[in-house]
Amino acid sequence: MGEELLITYSFENGLNIHEIKALYGGTKMTEYLKNIAETAEGLANSTLMTARDDGKLVGVIRGLSDMHTVLFIDDVVVLPEYQEDGVDVELLKQFTAYFRQVARVIAYGRDDRTVAALKQVGFEDSDTANQECLVRPQQILEIKY
Repeated sequence: MGEELLITYSFENGLNIHEIKALYGGTKMTEYLKNIAETAEGLANSTLMTARDDGKLVGVIRGLSDMHTVLFIDDVVVLPEYQEDGVDVELLKQFTAYFRQVARVIAYGRDDRTVAALKQVGFEDSDTANQECLVRPQQILEIKY
């Protein structure tokens, strides 16, 4: 018999640098590690729900919302050894339940695993939902002296 996980899910205001390195590094999302201070600021300015196994951060979901008309879910990040236990799906279920009053929920599926988890909790491909999701690349202002 396998050991039963006691994962706790809760909203948090941010993550520390060590947790960001461990979680995002452990999931090979290295673009977030290029400027960890910026990543920490971005996370602190988002709505975060974490998954912890005996205090250890094993997953996070991050969203931005006006609490009425739109919720955008950007990150669903779960350590690989916890994905098979459905931690990503549970994060999505609890997070979207909290935002159930929001009219439009949009999620970014970074990889096949995330897309599968999103579909498992009721998300549809944008082409079947008569919508198209467009992304504008980052535009950095050049300072001219």
